Amino acid sequence: MGGFANTAPIVRARHAWGATILLACLWSGAAQADGPDLLDKPFSLSLGTYLLDTDTTLSLDASSDRTGTEFNWESVLGGGEVTRFRIDGTWRFAERHKLRGMWFDFSRKKRRAIDTEIDWGDEVFPIDTEVTGNNRFSILELAYEYAFMRRDDYELAVTAGLHYTQFKATLSATLPSGGSTTREASDTAKLDVPLPVFGLRGLWNVTGDIWIDAGAQYFSLSYDDYDGSITDLRVSLLWQPKDWVGIGIGYNRFGVDVGLERDSFRGEFDWTYDGPLVFYNVSF
Repeated sequence: MGGFANTAPIVRARHAWGATILLACLWSGAAQADGPDLLDKPFSLSLGTYLLDTDTTLSLDASSDRTGTEFNWESVLGGGEVTRFRIDGTWRFAERHKLRGMWFDFSRKKRRAIDTEIDWGDEVFPIDTEVTGNNRFSILELAYEYAFMRRDDYELAVTAGLHYTQFKATLSATLPSGGSTTREASDTAKLDVPLPVFGLRGLWNVTGDIWIDAGAQYFSLSYDDYDGSITDLRVSLLWQPKDWVGIGIGYNRFGVDVGLERDSFRGEFDWTYDGPLVFYNVSF
């Protein structure tokens, strides 16, 4: 089993989640209703999932500097068991001040006989091998927001925070080990990256209980052996007739591009998800 601490892998992951969405009307006659005022509520919490497919390309180099096989995860292993969700929460502790938290998680598992040989880290998986693939990507965010412009029906805020990104991909299989014996082969690409972000966020009461929530965050840093950037764009339309009843649709694009080069590790990570989001929201 190739240990990550003992290798110098290069990891490249590219997710292109292409989707287009037109924000549709969520209500019939709701414009005449008056729901809760989200500009004054201390807390809000939303849980959503993404309506999209993935396109993933990965490679992992060996500790001996042997170049790994670049392959498309969906073509070689298929989609498999997929879990994806996003949780957002805010705490308005003063009229113009908020704390915001976010957790995004995507995981996938699939076992399949591969139709191409794959060099993955310090392991080689031959054609027709039953390979199990595990892939997980998660993001945690904590940010502070200050509303520098605030009116009865909208606010515009600056935001500063920290994204903590985790990525892990593992391939494993039972391989022949000479004669009639076998061995368990496995290797893992892993990357944990904290990145600060800065941006703008707006909340607007369109009419009645219909709201638009939009935000953009970005950060880029190049220093010594580290080079990285992060982009997070989101716009959503929310129908909130009651405190505990809110339904929204939106569009989210998130991208992270990180490169590290040290004596014990060389890695590159480029990942993007892009597509429509549906969610349930409560405020109190």
